[in-house]
Amino acid sequence: MQMSCEVCHAPLRPEDVRLDLAVAKCHSCNAVYDLSGRKARGLTVTSPEKHKLVRAKAPLPKRFRVEDSDGMTRIRWRWFTPSHLFMLVFCIFWNGFLVVWYGISFTVGAPLIMKLFPLLHVAVGLGLSYSTLTGLVNRTVIEVSRNQLTIRHGPLPWRGNRSEPGRQFTQLYGEEIFRTNKGHTTFTYDLIALDREGRKVKLLSGLTEKDQVLYLEQTLERRLGIEDAPVDGEIAARTPAA
Repeated sequence: MQMSCEVCHAPLRPEDVRLDLAVAKCHSCNAVYDLSGRKARGLTVTSPEKHKLVRAKAPLPKRFRVEDSDGMTRIRWRWFTPSHLFMLVFCIFWNGFLVVWYGISFTVGAPLIMKLFPLLHVAVGLGLSYSTLTGLVNRTVIEVSRNQLTIRHGPLPWRGNRSEPGRQFTQLYGEEIFRTNKGHTTFTYDLIALDREGRKVKLLSGLTEKDQVLYLEQTLERRLGIEDAPVDGEIAARTPAA
């Protein structure tokens, strides 16, 4: 800790300070300070500066389209990936088999058990089909300004639509989620916000690329007027400022 005189700005030397009397006298201008309180009048206390950790600017993801206007940013992207074409073919075969199964069952008057047994497969087929359709046609649109954050998925209904007052959030960060199935690990990314009470609010889930969540975090924080700070468990990397 370095103390300096506010009158002449000369640094105080160890011999200028009398801890037993709780006073200090500037050797340069003879100003005298009472050190009995934490802050002596006219005395400036400065601490050695710590290296500030900063983040590199996240690149714009290829699938994102961004529009900036006065006070608002709109970010949108389609959900479609080539994997949805594979899922479309899979669903056609899956559901086609069930149609044939039930067609035969009702035609030949099969026992009730033959009609009830595939119901779980029917539920799976309907769920996969709807998920695949949303991947083919849906998009996400985010609109953010200083006071408002809106997230919409559509045109087919999907969970996660929200409209929040921007001032309720104090920090945004990205989390990495990994799942392992038969030795194969997949990674997705969630965008998390902290509100003024320290609670976690999941804004987006299932992002497929790390750059997507990092870009969203930085862009939304900038528009919401949030100063970036480290958060436990985040995926962002920081380096000391030059």
